[in-house]
Amino acid sequence: MKTVFTFTADSITVKGKTFPAEYSVTPSGSVFVFVQEDGKQEKTRIRFNPDHAEYAAALAAARNEQPAPAADERPEIIPAADPAPAAVEETPAAPAADPAPAADPAPVADGKATRGPVPEKTFIGESITGNGWKILFDGETSRTRIIFESKPTDAARAALDKAGFFFSAAMNSWNKKLTFKAYRAAQALAGELSALYPAAA
Repeated sequence: MKTVFTFTADSITVKGKTFPAEYSVTPSGSVFVFVQEDGKQEKTRIRFNPDHAEYAAALAAARNEQPAPAADERPEIIPAADPAPAAVEETPAAPAADPAPAADPAPVADGKATRGPVPEKTFIGESITGNGWKILFDGETSRTRIIFESKPTDAARAALDKAGFFFSAAMNSWNKKLTFKAYRAAQALAGELSALYPAAA
């Protein structure tokens, strides 16, 4: 039986059942979907490579765009410890960087809740450059930073506020904590800034 996947910006539907999900796009272009399954604390990680039939829909959801229609083909699923494909139900992976907190986590000896390893933020050190602006994924400050060559327009400021970026005079940039969610917000914002600051002909 083939599996149909449907994507939104914060969920994925598998076999007619919808789960909370987060997305990350790697430098090579692959889309990772981190799925929170019912009754499981760890998230399942699913990878969609650029040559997969449902890649466009997954990428659109990762960029918070209108998703494309899904195709009837199963993606490659990467378990945390074993690179061989496996069923979604059998593939636990590390939790995403900013999931909703679990209710009443079990304390350990030092009083801290146990938690699995966090997926690697492969986008750290990358940048997106436009006409008069630049987005940095700054690992040193743990911030997603947007730097303008001159004072941003009112329309640009409105877009920054809507995306949740705040100005820091000390850093001279508009900032947001360096998370997978901020990475997706920055990608969407880059499209808006490109429209507001078109390249010179």
